[in-house]
Amino acid sequence: MRTFGIMALTLGAAVVITAPTAQAQGFRGGFGGAGGYGLLSNKSVQQELKLEGEQAEKVSKIVSEINAKTREKMQDIPQEERREKIAGIQRAANEEIKAAVKGDLKAEQTTRLEQIIRQNQGLQAFADPTTAEKLSLTGDQKAKIRELGQEIAEKSQEIFQSAGDDRQAAMGKLQALRKEALEKVVASLTDDQKKSWKELTGEPFEIKFERRPNN
Repeated sequence: MRTFGIMALTLGAAVVITAPTAQAQGFRGGFGGAGGYGLLSNKSVQQELKLEGEQAEKVSKIVSEINAKTREKMQDIPQEERREKIAGIQRAANEEIKAAVKGDLKAEQTTRLEQIIRQNQGLQAFADPTTAEKLSLTGDQKAKIRELGQEIAEKSQEIFQSAGDDRQAAMGKLQALRKEALEKVVASLTDDQKKSWKELTGEPFEIKFERRPNN
C-alpha cells in the first residue's frame, strides 16, 4: 500500500490553511475529482445539483480532463517533494475546474455545490478567505483553528503509521477525527457565526464515493 500517497491525499488537516480536501486513493475522481469543484464528477453530487443530460456530461468531461493533467503533473514530481507541492497542485486544479464550468452551472447549482464543498472540507473550510470573511473570524479564532489543524494532522499521521494494510479502519478513524474537530470549531463560534456557517453549508449532504474496482 502506498501509505504516504494515501496519507497526503486524505490528510486535509495537515494542510488546513492551504489546500482543498481530497479523499483516499481508491475513490473515483482523482485529485481534483475528490474535493472542491472536482466533486462535479461525482454521481451523487450531480443528482443533488440536478445535473442531467448534456450538462452532466460536459462538466464530467471537464473534470476528467483536468484530473488527467493533474495526474501527469504529479507523476513528474519526485516522491520526496510531493508533500510540499501537492497542495498547490490541488488548488490549481480546483481553480481550473471552477473557471471551466462557470458558464455551465446555474446560480443555484453553484451555491449548493459550494455548500457541499464546505461540508466536505470540514475543518479546512475555515481557511478559505471568503468563508473566513463571511464568518468574520477573529485573529484569535484563526490561530486556534490552525493549532487544532496541526493537532489533527499529527494524530492522523499516527493513525496511518499504525494502520498497516487496514486502510478501511484508518479511514474510519480519520473521518471520526475530522468530524470531532469540525464540531469543536463550530461549537466555539458565536451565535451569529453559527447562523452564517449554517447558511454557508446548507442542508447536510452525504457524498457517496465510488470505489475503483480491484485490479
